[in-house]
Amino acid sequence: MVGGSSRTVRIAWILAGVLVVFAVWLALAANSGIAFFYAVPVGLAAWWFGARAGFGVALGCIAIYALGAQLDNVDEFELALAIRALALFGVAAVVAALRERLLALEHSAEELEAIRAALTPSDLPDLPGIDAAAAFVPSELGVSGDFFLLTNGPDGSTLAIVGDVVGHGPKAARLATFVRAQLAAFAASTSDPAELLNLANTALTDRPRRHRELVSAVCLRMKPNKTDICWAVAGHPPPLWLPGLEELSHETRTFLLGADAGLSLENSAVEIDGREGVVVYTDGATDVRRDGKPLGLEGLARFFAPLAGLSARATVAEVEREILAWADRPIRDDLCLLVLKPEPAGPAAG
Repeated sequence: MVGGSSRTVRIAWILAGVLVVFAVWLALAANSGIAFFYAVPVGLAAWWFGARAGFGVALGCIAIYALGAQLDNVDEFELALAIRALALFGVAAVVAALRERLLALEHSAEELEAIRAALTPSDLPDLPGIDAAAAFVPSELGVSGDFFLLTNGPDGSTLAIVGDVVGHGPKAARLATFVRAQLAAFAASTSDPAELLNLANTALTDRPRRHRELVSAVCLRMKPNKTDICWAVAGHPPPLWLPGLEELSHETRTFLLGADAGLSLENSAVEIDGREGVVVYTDGATDVRRDGKPLGLEGLARFFAPLAGLSARATVAEVEREILAWADRPIRDDLCLLVLKPEPAGPAAG
């Protein structure tokens, strides 16, 4: 919205433009075509204040032109008036349309930036007993539907969820926002990975007027001072062991969220058994390409290999740097990585 003083100044500029054109038109021959310069104040009015103001100024300019024609003879007045009216109303319409388009793009960009910030927050919560960090690099070809959630479960555990909406663009980003919000709400009452994904599937399939809304996701639970990890997968790449990046094996069948209202996922569990921790990721981390060849799990493991023993934050920062240095630009899909490591237990009290 234009401020009061700024609005007054802009109106003054528009009126001054109209008067200048009228004065020049009177000073020169009436048939010189100077009246077409009324397009300048008309365009300014449409750009600053919208279509209604632009059409209003155009109508005023046409009236002034008609009045001036009474003071100075204009050949074929009706035709000249019609041509100038068409030109000025056309300028108002075109400029107003450009203005609306620009405002729509600005609002869309702001909305998508807010959505992206919600899907991949830069500040992570305090996760007792767990060293966690996230790396997220958005696609350079537009918004996508990748998201992650790191939160505390009601039993004091850490929940790490990574998801990827099938598709790209604003629609995928908005769907990802919906799914993430549902998972965050459900995580306040349960820390069971399979139950969380099943609840998200129900929320997704119950959406009105839905059409082919599919989401892959993985949910992993770690408890402080515990040696087991529990996870569930819905059509998503499974978590990876650190430091070698072997996939955590799971025997249960997996389906995309949204594919079947009766989806029933099951948990898998395994002992950490001296491992450093786990990586949860979207396929953008392995599908980045160089000379047409994808990085793949083998390439990703190569970047992780020399980082054994580093903190989660240092690990994801270095891996992100290595991936971006290796990959061709532009990055065609969102790149999302979460690293979780159990923090060493403190010394026993004496």
